[in-house]
Amino acid sequence: MRPVDRRHFLQGSATLAAGLTAMQGLSARADDAPTDSGKKTSPNEEIRVAVVGVHGRGRSHVGGLGRMEGVRVTTICDVDRSTFEPANKLLQGRGAPAKFVQDLRRVMDDKNIDVVSIATPNHWHALATIWACQAGKDVYVEKPVSHNVVEGRRMVEAARKYGRVVQTGTQSRSHEPIQEAVKFMQEGKLGKVFLAKGLCYKPRGSIGHKADAPVPAGVDYNIWLGPAPERPFNPNRFHYNWHWNWDYGNGDIGNQGIHEMDIARWGLGKKEFPKSAQGSGGRFGYSDDGQTPNTELCIFEFDDCELQFEVRGLLTNDELGIKVGNLFYGTEGVLAINGYNHWQTYLGPKMEKGPGGKGGGDHFGNFIKAVRARDPKLLTADIEEGHLSSAYCHLGNIAYRLGRKLHINPSTESFVNDSEADAMLTREYRAPFVVPDRV
Repeated sequence: MRPVDRRHFLQGSATLAAGLTAMQGLSARADDAPTDSGKKTSPNEEIRVAVVGVHGRGRSHVGGLGRMEGVRVTTICDVDRSTFEPANKLLQGRGAPAKFVQDLRRVMDDKNIDVVSIATPNHWHALATIWACQAGKDVYVEKPVSHNVVEGRRMVEAARKYGRVVQTGTQSRSHEPIQEAVKFMQEGKLGKVFLAKGLCYKPRGSIGHKADAPVPAGVDYNIWLGPAPERPFNPNRFHYNWHWNWDYGNGDIGNQGIHEMDIARWGLGKKEFPKSAQGSGGRFGYSDDGQTPNTELCIFEFDDCELQFEVRGLLTNDELGIKVGNLFYGTEGVLAINGYNHWQTYLGPKMEKGPGGKGGGDHFGNFIKAVRARDPKLLTADIEEGHLSSAYCHLGNIAYRLGRKLHINPSTESFVNDSEADAMLTREYRAPFVVPDRV
């Protein structure tokens, strides 16, 4: 674990405790950050979008937003030039081709861009969102919204201060069946819900061992590193496998698991941090370059219930037919959510099938609707919801890495008399890619 600069941490945590609402009249940007364009979007104007990060999930952003009426993807941004053509092909027949930009700071400088859709590695989510808000742009940012706890709160503050619409990429929030399931519980039809369990039983094989190597042609590695520490290029820390390295990712609890964590917290109706977090597990079954656990159990305590979360990346059984989803236990039965779009209840002592349903939703559509209305309250997954759910993943990982139960002060979003754990709420940033202490 890297040492954390004590002065930098104290500044960050003090601001966190005092800044649960956006600070007025204060603005601090990283060096070379873009300036505020002040642009507003009329309800009748074409919404012009830049998608940042298109090697994987970002292509869904290009296709999903690019197909919407009144929306045009004008810019594709990625540090790897080889990703441009495959992403741009998704826009065929949708007007002029998008232009390619390699440095996302130039996206923020472009006053003709209304929306920035972010699908970069996790370590870039916060700074890219804050810069976009400062530049007067609305944001769709993938999950987890942050790489660490403090970053998430800064993102909320930036959205509020600059009056931006910021949507989190937890699309289950826009799926009608999952909304129905949560409503079923919140109306008391499952009785008193005392336990939620998030399941992330997704196979994750070994990534093996690879030596450091020259930076591939067409890759801007300095921009890819961004806020992360200076390190040699390694293909096992680049496309996708960055998820399993602490400098850039958060393991599977912060990859696939964040979806289920969000649903678990939503179903329990928790709008605050838990009072404690525990975590255990390891990277079992093989030896490779990955750092994050492929087997992890986290427990979050509240006064009236508990949230359990489990990652299993090796061979495993399902639970009630589910490998990726959620289970809610109430005094009247069990509610199971399978993936993003199916729910089923099992009621009474005999666990007889009760109400359920399946179907989808339109998360990008919900975002664009809120952008046109200039109303963040229309969002199904506002940035604060994203911050809280992402923070639970980070808290679980901190408890796992320290190997002990951690006690939490929800009002300050920090730990109780635990400087070692508090130091892991943030990170050291590589200049000039610094998440500011104040936005």
